[in-house]
Amino acid sequence: MALAGQISLENLQKGPDHSELPRSRTELDVEQPQEATESPYSVFSKPEKRWIIFLVALAGFFSPLSANIYFPAVKYLARDLHVTLELINLTITAYLVCQGIIPSLVGDTADMIGRRPVYIGAFSVYLAANIGLALQNSYPALLVLRILQSSGSSGSYNEP
Repeated sequence: MALAGQISLENLQKGPDHSELPRSRTELDVEQPQEATESPYSVFSKPEKRWIIFLVALAGFFSPLSANIYFPAVKYLARDLHVTLELINLTITAYLVCQGIIPSLVGDTADMIGRRPVYIGAFSVYLAANIGLALQNSYPALLVLRILQSSGSSGSYNEP
């Protein structure tokens, strides 16, 4: 028998309404989690998953490649377009600025409308800009197309 103010094991096993509490977890009516015996479901087969990973990794390679492959041609571009090296360096600066800003816009858009359409759109912009860069012969076209190239390539590697 417990005195007032003393706690006994008998009192600890009673609820606030002095009814018996379950003594162990097994007495509770709790549904036990079942072990996962099946692998996670995916629409894609293993080879398809590998192919998708390869394509995404390849697309992530385009942005750094486009930025760095341009540097050896800077003198030749200045000479062929009849502009100063400073103006050609401005195209590099514009490329890098857009490469830093565009992924935040593309990421938000991808969250709203889906990753696939944004990825395809960004890659299409990148391809169109590359074709335009191959065909251009003026400095303003070079500057605008480098900005578009950066926008397309940086949008393609933003997708997780």
